[in-house]
Amino acid sequence: MRVYIACLLLLVAPAAIVYGIKEYQAIQEERQRFQLPAHGEVLFFNASWCGPCRKMKPIVRRMKRQGYHMRDIDVDRNRELADEYGIRSVPTFVFLENGDEVDRFSGSTSPERLRALCENPAYH
Repeated sequence: MRVYIACLLLLVAPAAIVYGIKEYQAIQEERQRFQLPAHGEVLFFNASWCGPCRKMKPIVRRMKRQGYHMRDIDVDRNRELADEYGIRSVPTFVFLENGDEVDRFSGSTSPERLRALCENPAYH
């Protein structure tokens, strides 16, 4: 019986180690992807199941194309980052300057109001 368990462990352990290493690498890549730049940036925390978030996505996409520094972050896929910023409701916009939070607001808004909030040169 002990030999059987030892053999089983020898077969399973390498696969578990490889899985653990790959999972660790994926987490590190995700963190690197979200390294904050030295300029200002607006983090748009949202979720695919959130109606107001779906309403804001085209507005954020358009502003990104216009040169605004905005990052679209799905809270379900990036739970660790959402926890780091204390996100409790979506949509939430977090305004950063040089990596420090300077403002935030939650909820849907008009394109004009969002653009006005982003008028600081750091955000575009």
